[in-house]
Amino acid sequence: MKIIISVLSILIISSCGGSGSDDSIPVIDDVVPVVDDSNNSTPDNDDDDDSVNDIELSQPNILLIITDDQGLDASAQYSYSADLPNTPNLDALAEQGIVFDNAWATPGCTTTRASILTGMHGVNSGVSFIPAKLDTSLQTLPKYLKADALTSNYQTAVFGKWHLGGGGNANVSHPNDSGVEHYAGNLSNLDDYYQWQLVENGVTSDVTQYHTSKITDLVIDWTNKQTTPWFAWVAYSAPHSPFHLPPSNLHARDYLTGDDISTNKREYYLAAIEAMDSEIGRLLAALPSDVQDNTVIIFIGDNGTPSAVIDTSVYQNSHSKFTLYEGGIRVPMFISGKGVERNGERESSLINSTDLYTTIAQIAGSKTAQLYDSSSFDHLLSDNNTDGRTYNYSEFIKNDVSGWSVRNEHYKLIEYTTGEQELYDISADPETNISEEDNLLLTSFASASIVNELSAQAAIIRNEQSIAGIDITEQIFTNRDGNCSSYLESYRSNVLDVNNSRTFSGDLVISLDGDKCIFKTNAIPNHDFNDGGRAFPNDVSAQNDTFEITSKPSHANVLTGLSLQTDNAILLNGVKVDLLAAGCYGVGNGKIGCNDINQAWRYDPMSPAAGFNVDSHNAHSQPDGTYHYHGTPNAFYHAENNGSASPVVGFAADGYPIFGPYFDSSGDGSGNIRKALSSYRVMDGARPTSAGSPGGNYDGTYRDDNEYIQGFGDLDECNGMTVDGVYGYYITDTFPYVLNCFKGSPDPSFNK
Repeated sequence: MKIIISVLSILIISSCGGSGSDDSIPVIDDVVPVVDDSNNSTPDNDDDDDSVNDIELSQPNILLIITDDQGLDASAQYSYSADLPNTPNLDALAEQGIVFDNAWATPGCTTTRASILTGMHGVNSGVSFIPAKLDTSLQTLPKYLKADALTSNYQTAVFGKWHLGGGGNANVSHPNDSGVEHYAGNLSNLDDYYQWQLVENGVTSDVTQYHTSKITDLVIDWTNKQTTPWFAWVAYSAPHSPFHLPPSNLHARDYLTGDDISTNKREYYLAAIEAMDSEIGRLLAALPSDVQDNTVIIFIGDNGTPSAVIDTSVYQNSHSKFTLYEGGIRVPMFISGKGVERNGERESSLINSTDLYTTIAQIAGSKTAQLYDSSSFDHLLSDNNTDGRTYNYSEFIKNDVSGWSVRNEHYKLIEYTTGEQELYDISADPETNISEEDNLLLTSFASASIVNELSAQAAIIRNEQSIAGIDITEQIFTNRDGNCSSYLESYRSNVLDVNNSRTFSGDLVISLDGDKCIFKTNAIPNHDFNDGGRAFPNDVSAQNDTFEITSKPSHANVLTGLSLQTDNAILLNGVKVDLLAAGCYGVGNGKIGCNDINQAWRYDPMSPAAGFNVDSHNAHSQPDGTYHYHGTPNAFYHAENNGSASPVVGFAADGYPIFGPYFDSSGDGSGNIRKALSSYRVMDGARPTSAGSPGGNYDGTYRDDNEYIQGFGDLDECNGMTVDGVYGYYITDTFPYVLNCFKGSPDPSFNK
């Protein structure tokens, strides 16, 4: 009999929108296990059964606990308020892990739940208001886990508040239709915590047990029966209204009587949080010790505190739940436990509730880090030097607060459907930057470039054509400044896929973040494409790519060669450069599968023998629809001598500029304009005829047909040179076309 040892991962989320027998309030101590790196290892590619067992042994169970309407001002893990609940279990978890200071959800429960289940913002999932109904045909997280071969063995369950089936309880099978294998809970908000209707896999029954305790019982019963990895979502309705007096053994506010709820709502609201904390403690205590020892716990809030109970010393009353202010969308979040190597730390990276989709999938074993609007933050659990999001986004539709908000590290823009905008500086001390008291658009602050940048980013997220920025359709570039910071702007284009007679809109935003230029692009060029004799085998599609370029490039101690794992460059029309083919002589069919960079006789993509179906711009599309250049790009600079040196056309992954082919060779600016010459040439004679060699004469079919001869041309071994004090790579008609190595260090954002 095969024994599967499951590792438990617990994800606790606060949302919108029977008790244990021990009379004491339970506190779980030392739930964080010893770190095991096995979950981050690369699985074997062979078909041996032992590799399957290894995957199962490293797979964690995943428990998602969602509480309702608990904002930062009601979370003891943040020091914003002096009026906080007593939550020893959550405090212990936070102290043993990472507390996130910049996590965004949506202002409402339904919309946040949908963002987690789909990995999409409301504009893409259709759930941007309450009570929206989630489209059951979407690939929800439970469906995605089942569809991925690496995670298909997971059992999935949801407990507690659903609130994704539209208004009321009409569709009792909605959770199951959405891919959840086991559902037990309340489909919408409660009217009474002590008397409510339980729906369990489409069957309805009346319950008189305190909701927080009953949901905990259901979770314990189900998890104890599981023998394979599982994903369980536990959605407590607490501390959402109706405000009430919880069972006395679950909270520390023994002075409450229930007679003054209407005049003392926050006290009862905080008591419900304390009761929830007690039941979370009971839930964790019910786990066997070996499962506790393999637990990762994530806590995040789904929206801010309601206005009726918000701490007005922290937020204005009008900045609460159902608003796009920080009091409505910035939520508590912390992570501790197995695989969390960072203990007792705070993390400032931007996190979005959509990111839980791919993060949970990666914890389960998936290799996908980005899908839909979701970017996994799994890497942050072990490394505080890795990058997170550059932008964060939220949206909501509700009466006079309908609109969206987008932020970068420093500034936050809110735009309402009326067109009204507000801009806030949220880069100050985390203890004070949540109040949003000073709208910069009402001051003399120079805000135009910031508003344009954030608006353009929102347009990309919302799949709207940006009307801001520069139209570069079929434009010839002229700027020769070698620093990427000289190109900060939003750019757009309207171009044609010639063979398919389809129009596309290019969208590129270049912004500055510290010493890095951030290229956010949909990878659609500024020129017509797919105009060759044969149409591309893969249709081009818009992407959502981000590349980072240092504005202060420098030579590294050693050269870095080109790699199949790293893109080479990003050009100023938003299209990347990838100069290597995955085909080598004698490997497979010779066209694909040559993933060892040291393998000899790699095809030059521009050789007809390579069989690459490229267009007139020496580019084609990858299987995922990404358009990219494999050779000399020639659409946005003068290909012939027009009497002036060529412009910068892009930047290599190491930050150095890429110039067009022409430069002033006089050295004194007198205007001796000519093409830069490569120092590579095709060798003379015959190739080796030994085993593994193609034989025949050197003719440029393979990259190894070329040899570098120092001083043969103008350019060095990387296809670069220094002109007027600026080092850069130069476009050449012959090998290596753009660059052959990196003088500096490539940025990790170019890793494939």
